[in-house]
Amino acid sequence: MKKLVSVLLATITLIAPGSSAFGWGDDGHQTVGKIASLRIKPRTAQKIAQILMPGETLAGISTWADTVKDRMGKTDPDPDTNAFLQDISHNEKNREWHYDDLPLDCKNYQTCTGFTPDNDIVHMLNICIRTLEGHPDPNHPLSPRNALRLLVHFLGDVHQPLHVGCGFIDVSGANGAILIVRDPVVIKQNKLPSDRGANQLIIDNDRKNLHSFWDFDLVTALMLATDKQTSDTLGLFLKETVKLKSSWRSHGPIGTWAAEWATDSLHQSRDHTYRSVKIIRQRTITVMTRNGQPLIRDGKPVTDIVYDVTRAPDYETVNRDLVKQQLAKGGYRLARLLDAIYAK
Repeated sequence: MKKLVSVLLATITLIAPGSSAFGWGDDGHQTVGKIASLRIKPRTAQKIAQILMPGETLAGISTWADTVKDRMGKTDPDPDTNAFLQDISHNEKNREWHYDDLPLDCKNYQTCTGFTPDNDIVHMLNICIRTLEGHPDPNHPLSPRNALRLLVHFLGDVHQPLHVGCGFIDVSGANGAILIVRDPVVIKQNKLPSDRGANQLIIDNDRKNLHSFWDFDLVTALMLATDKQTSDTLGLFLKETVKLKSSWRSHGPIGTWAAEWATDSLHQSRDHTYRSVKIIRQRTITVMTRNGQPLIRDGKPVTDIVYDVTRAPDYETVNRDLVKQQLAKGGYRLARLLDAIYAK
């Protein structure tokens, strides 16, 4: 029999259920874009300049995909943005394009059957690639500029481990323990719910989830540790100081690269992000909007279940170094991808 931990009512700032937090935050995404801009070939830079508006950069466009998440149907003075926002039939679920929720013990993206919907980050990266190659997808019509803006952002997202690897929750552990389950077979058999990329895992009894800790806090910690006050200077620093690894280089058709990168991030999440993370209790919370007000649905505040977790004392230090590697790797791979797209 399932034995639930006593449920407390609390108020906590969380994004509405079913949504994903912002991968890396602005600083992380802009750092990836900056590194790529320093690595792309001159011909690639020329092709990109023909697509973007005057003055736009890879770093500058890297956060656009997050700005359209909550604005579908609204108007915008920018023609490409407006076209995207007005195309509700194709883009209404664009929030779901930023991530995958893969069980931690999946061997790789390709064999993680049942956990890779056709609008996940890997599929959408490939749609952006094909669009920029001149082969747009009829189910996801995108202007070249929007495809490029999405691609740059998704490339950053896929290197944030919690946008790929995900824990699944079992509240029926021995002696009332709540477990983070990794095995995809067990997850399917028991229809276990995901922790939504650690959005439901609360750290330090604080008003913060583990996902946002990776998006924002670890990037900020890296900037402080390296004495870099902007994403521009951090990108330059990482490009110059982080040694490239042969494993970062993708091989084969570029249509296979996104799945390869997702597998890599899945392994990072399995080996690092969830390492030492343990659930200590379950709570029911009131979901808040981004302006700090309770989310109301059918006249009542929306509630959600979250889980307080503990981590190893050196969790931040160890994973700050991982973020350093992931940002450098993301920038390198973005440059490689753009060079491959515009090689012809």
